[in-house]
Amino acid sequence: MPELTRRRFLTLSALAGPAGAALSAAAEAEPAVASASRPATGSRIRSQNHNDPDLHLLIDDEEIAHSEGLLRVVNRPKKHGPVLVSDRPWEGERAQAWGSVILEPDGRLRIWYFAFNTERRKDELDRGGYCYAESTDGVHWEKPGLGLVEFRDSKDNNLFYSCHPEAKNLVDEELARRGLGLPALDENGREIGVLNNLDGLTVVRDDDEPNPAKRYKLIANMQDHRMWAPSYPDHYPDVTAAQVAQARRVFGQYMDTSPDGLRWTRRPRRILSAVGDYMMVTRDHRSGRWWLNERASSGRGRNAALRTSTDLVHWSEPEIIFDNEEESGFGRLFEWHGGITPFNYGNLNLGLLEKWPNAGFGATCELVSQREGGKWRRAAPGTPFLDIGPEGAFDRTLIYPTHNAPIRIGETLYIFYTGGGAKIDPKRGIPMSIGLATIGVDRFAGLASWRFAGGTPGRLVTRPITVSHAGLEINVGIPGAHPGAGGCGESRRQRPSRLQLRGLDDSREPGNGLHAGPLEDEARRLGTARSRGFAAVRDPGSGAVQLPVSRTRMRVAQRVGFATPRCWLLTELHRVSSAAALSQRPRLL
Repeated sequence: MPELTRRRFLTLSALAGPAGAALSAAAEAEPAVASASRPATGSRIRSQNHNDPDLHLLIDDEEIAHSEGLLRVVNRPKKHGPVLVSDRPWEGERAQAWGSVILEPDGRLRIWYFAFNTERRKDELDRGGYCYAESTDGVHWEKPGLGLVEFRDSKDNNLFYSCHPEAKNLVDEELARRGLGLPALDENGREIGVLNNLDGLTVVRDDDEPNPAKRYKLIANMQDHRMWAPSYPDHYPDVTAAQVAQARRVFGQYMDTSPDGLRWTRRPRRILSAVGDYMMVTRDHRSGRWWLNERASSGRGRNAALRTSTDLVHWSEPEIIFDNEEESGFGRLFEWHGGITPFNYGNLNLGLLEKWPNAGFGATCELVSQREGGKWRRAAPGTPFLDIGPEGAFDRTLIYPTHNAPIRIGETLYIFYTGGGAKIDPKRGIPMSIGLATIGVDRFAGLASWRFAGGTPGRLVTRPITVSHAGLEINVGIPGAHPGAGGCGESRRQRPSRLQLRGLDDSREPGNGLHAGPLEDEARRLGTARSRGFAAVRDPGSGAVQLPVSRTRMRVAQRVGFATPRCWLLTELHRVSSAAALSQRPRLL
């Protein structure tokens, strides 16, 4: 990951009022978003690898020694509407991101996605397929003419893959009825049947691959669609029981390879058998391995399971991470759709857990996290991180992310997702387009204190942490300290907020320390406070505290709380990589 001038180390946030109002205020205070509809993209910082051992987030309680008067709050991303829709004759009426977005070394964003014609009219069996687009800003997407797949006697389209032996565009059902498909190769390279349908399509760039002709990997759940004939007899009147049995034998997770992500061998090779029709692959940079996210057998409906691999070929046995327990009525009220979308972030792993409703509606995603080698946990059970939109929105009924980590552009994370709207045409499925949601870096979740009870502010003490760089940066947002800091104006009754660092030597006895507080008055002017050799620089615009510290183990204590309602606090603690970074003006996120 490129060296950054500053990174967050702890994140606390205190929000006021309904979550929606607080988050609107947060979005207004976020300078990385240029307008209500377009995120800013000018920064040269672009990354899809967020592994950073010096970044600690308060998404779980693992690094908290003591906490009182605080509750965990999820910060929801800001949406920017559909950015990629179905608008070409060969695409059908859906553009759905059961696919991937990759950030290339040259800064381009590339997406591989599904186009889908849910109506399946007999005179339009060549509409829908596997498509490609690219962008420089994540908002405006180009659909280049690739010259790879034939649609109505022309290859001037953005179709990049076809299961037709002659690379003609034809829907899976029609290919299956004709007994056509690509050759299905088993784990040993033997031809075992045909493949005419891809699901859960994932494209990854494998920079560890020594053969440049295999730099890109397409991994998907692949099928001979005749396996579904017993469920849809009207679609397959002439398919025999023997053909169904043969189709079921080739069902599995397959991989194809390409030098550029566009020109594929079209000889997919099976790497795993499959239980369901869902899968995705993401990179575990910290451990030098890959995750394969799928479903596994449990008898309780859809669930989320993980495998791991170092070479994308040999995989561990699946481990069910989230199954349907009592909370879901053992699958009657909702199921876990299968997706976690795991990725490294800071010194832990995060994921977006897909929730599939059976009662009510709204297919949403919760934020989940894992400490290395530990159990995956939901950050705020029952609270969506990616939530559906209001009535009339293109994502009114469903919001599921693409098969990749969020992409950092400047100080903003880009999350691309499939948005599903309300079904309005009885002959078609729900309409789908690809949306974009953005959030400030490291702003997934934190601890909140709005109004303190019994006159006692919220209080947090961390476990001892190791500062491995020559500086530590602490950002404290003070309501009323500057315009836009929470939107609550001057607070006449707010109690002082205090921050304390206590150094620990090898015997864990108290050593060097810094006490910074109260911050309210000093955050309004530039000043310096010194205590036992530590210097704290306070910025009048953000209430930030920057601390040049020695490499040591430290404990952080934070007291937050205000007597007035409608105020909210953002507190972030960062490490910085050099003394030069301390001179840079920080800002409130």
